[in-house]
Amino acid sequence: MISKELKKAREYEERETAKIPETDRPVFHFSPRTGWLNDPNGFSFYKGKYHLFYQYHPYSPYWGPMHWGHAVSSDMIKWEYLPAAMAPDTEYDGSGCFSGTAVTLPDGRQLLMYTGCGDSSEDPLRKGRWLQTQCLAVSKEIENGVEFEKYENNPVIKADDLPEDCDPYEFRDPYIWQAADGTYRFLAAAGRTGEIGEDGNYLHEKGTQLILFRSNDCFEWEFDKVLFEDHRRIGVMWECPNFFELDGKQILIASPMDMHAEADEAVGSVRFPQGSNVCCIAGEYDEETETFTPDGGYEPVDIGLDFYAPQVMEAPDGRHIMIGWMQDPKYGNFADARDDLTGPGLQYAVPVEDADGYLHGPEGSHTFGQMTVPRELKYRDGKLYQWPARELCEYRKNRLDYDGVLLKDEERSFEGISGRLIELEVEIAPYEVGAPLYREFTIDFAVDDEHFIRLSYKPARSLITIDRSRSGQCSEITARRSYRAKYSYGSLSLRILIDKWSAEVFVNGGEQVMSLTYYTPPEADGIRFAAEGSVMMDVTAYQL
Repeated sequence: MISKELKKAREYEERETAKIPETDRPVFHFSPRTGWLNDPNGFSFYKGKYHLFYQYHPYSPYWGPMHWGHAVSSDMIKWEYLPAAMAPDTEYDGSGCFSGTAVTLPDGRQLLMYTGCGDSSEDPLRKGRWLQTQCLAVSKEIENGVEFEKYENNPVIKADDLPEDCDPYEFRDPYIWQAADGTYRFLAAAGRTGEIGEDGNYLHEKGTQLILFRSNDCFEWEFDKVLFEDHRRIGVMWECPNFFELDGKQILIASPMDMHAEADEAVGSVRFPQGSNVCCIAGEYDEETETFTPDGGYEPVDIGLDFYAPQVMEAPDGRHIMIGWMQDPKYGNFADARDDLTGPGLQYAVPVEDADGYLHGPEGSHTFGQMTVPRELKYRDGKLYQWPARELCEYRKNRLDYDGVLLKDEERSFEGISGRLIELEVEIAPYEVGAPLYREFTIDFAVDDEHFIRLSYKPARSLITIDRSRSGQCSEITARRSYRAKYSYGSLSLRILIDKWSAEVFVNGGEQVMSLTYYTPPEADGIRFAAEGSVMMDVTAYQL
């Protein structure tokens, strides 16, 4: 029997879904059934389908008490919405069912492990922060599908189970897997408590620990060890760790909060902006001693404007697939201050509160948030490579090629290359061997008389910049990011996915990705190419 909170959420999403026209949704980027979306959760393959759960506030396009939405797919591109899987309906998760992952048990059931947020602290030093515990829900087959039942002995990890200096109010996002010997592990992030200053407030936390737990059956867990520590070298608090073997290396992907900006002074670009980011750390893992030894550095996973909290799963064919929330969390709710923008979830007035305390958008409000396309991961030459999942190619149509185009101090558009639902493959190089380098190459898209998004490349510094300052968005949003690509004397390869209100740019076969959202009017659909100097260009376009 489901709880009244989950029943209410399901009735609401069923009713509201019917009001949302497909034209209000991205086409090949996942968006929530209704309301607000953030982190992907429980990304997995189970009983012949890909499953995607997601952080979800169904009642409005604003952040609120977290539920778990649920969808399934045969190819990770076209998704079928299922009823919400979980709602905040117990003492231990009444403030929200937060991020987690999934694993298939030996008896064929699917197990979800998630962070439950209970009552906020009465400690004045932790005022407003929720006690965070780790909890389980298990699938149960019913006549018309699958339900998830919360484990009767939740929470399975509480404050008393943590090492002494771990903060139970900053303890979240379990990443679960089955070890080679058949036992289970999960890795979660925990803030380290700091000392109390003379003013009676906690000093800054000492950083983050990634804590490893082990179990024989996935239900009885015990603390194993601190696998990794970061003493505020990379942000203050980490979120959403992923830990897996890829092409002979052990990969740790996590999302640090409150990072200081890190500049690449050689080219005047920023490796990491101030705030929340996603990092990749490669290293070696000794399974016998459960010791992770990083190779040394840490690299950005996505150098664009909107990417956070990704989750990685292993597909049945062995591919490691990553999907992420395509939003900078700092600006995830900027719609609060804007009611004159267009796009998914942005045409809203101030939300209203119902008798149960839930925020609702006005009649006609629908969704906010979307995921990236699923990305295949590879590790080679000391670098993480990302590429759109090959399933996306099945949706290509109406191929159009322009080969050997010379752009010489000019701007051009091409017949058939326009729109807000298009994939571009672009190859550029100096117009002939030994020719002088051109000064700059640009692609503008989502163009009308007032708006455009600009992707530019300056070969002298091998600098790629994405710029949405002319997208009509509010001034507080980060508008520009730059990235130094591998130098190749002016040659560059780009694959650009444009889907109504977002773009993902894959550079040089996936050596780096730049993701962003934007909300120019839908009729702003022009695409133009320009060069300062002489550029030889090949372009292939597909409608999607």
